[in-house]
Amino acid sequence: MKPRKARGFTLIELLVVIAIIAVLIALLLPAVQAAREAARRSQCINNLKQIGLALHNYVNTVGTFPPGTSIAYSNPGNPNQTWGTFGAHAMLLPYIEQTPIYNACNFNYTCWWDVGAAINATVFNTKLSVYLCPSDGKAGQANLNNYYGSLGTTTNIWNTNSTGFLGTYVSPPIADFMDGTSNTIAFSEALVGNLQQKDPWRAGMSGVGGGAGVNFDANNVQAGVLTDLQMCTQAYNTGSGGTYENNRGFRWATGSPGITLFNTIIPPNSANYQWSACRLGCTGCGIDFGNYLNATSNHPGGANTLMGDGSVRFMKSSINMFIWWALGTRSNGETLSADAY
Repeated sequence: MKPRKARGFTLIELLVVIAIIAVLIALLLPAVQAAREAARRSQCINNLKQIGLALHNYVNTVGTFPPGTSIAYSNPGNPNQTWGTFGAHAMLLPYIEQTPIYNACNFNYTCWWDVGAAINATVFNTKLSVYLCPSDGKAGQANLNNYYGSLGTTTNIWNTNSTGFLGTYVSPPIADFMDGTSNTIAFSEALVGNLQQKDPWRAGMSGVGGGAGVNFDANNVQAGVLTDLQMCTQAYNTGSGGTYENNRGFRWATGSPGITLFNTIIPPNSANYQWSACRLGCTGCGIDFGNYLNATSNHPGGANTLMGDGSVRFMKSSINMFIWWALGTRSNGETLSADAY
């Protein structure tokens, strides 16, 4: 008998096999991506928990929480430096196992201005994974910080009497938290800026309008704040009436609003306000020391948020704006139920 010849796949059979493989990949890929995002989100939560633990170790050692922005005393004869100075992230370094970097900081000088920019250049440009969210694919490239201390509802960023967890040039003790640390936002995350101009939840706007920001009580919605938000949104949507800026989260070392500080005005990943930050006036400036500084993230549906007691909660984009304001203030006397957010 003659041996039978081996029979190969027909073209139709081959196409069917390829189609089946493609369907399986299409079914598995979302599951793989979801698993990877779950791991990244877990790491983000862990980063915030480390910051929360560092905050409480700091207060146990010093007696107060760190200032959001400090004052640098430079060479004799030079004025006090109050811009581009070290912030809370730098003060927490010994408590996140970064003592060598802390020891390299020269707090007598700025870290981002004047001669201090050269003196503290090595520290200023150091990349720390604890301050980077792994879900933000742009973090760690041009800009090095994803986690921001809360100024509460304060939009006048030069006001030392912040309503939030951290203050400008002041260090609040725990006794100041009349609402309770568990009801006060300490830190939240935000995406770093991107070179693209109109990039949702990354792009910031500067030179908008001509005001200086409104510092308002969360129990009283002032028309000025709503007007500001409308101006910022129009500038972002149209590209006129302001300029796009991309330095959100520039460096963790400096205690600058928009760089390491934010305020709890707009809920995370708001569909109504898709810009990242807004600085009124100051044409040609970056968004550092901006007036409206939002929490944003690449996590679907909201952003991870560190509370003052060290717990981390996921704040949904759908959170009521009034609840978001109330959580941002430390001593406004609001009573919030656990199911309110």
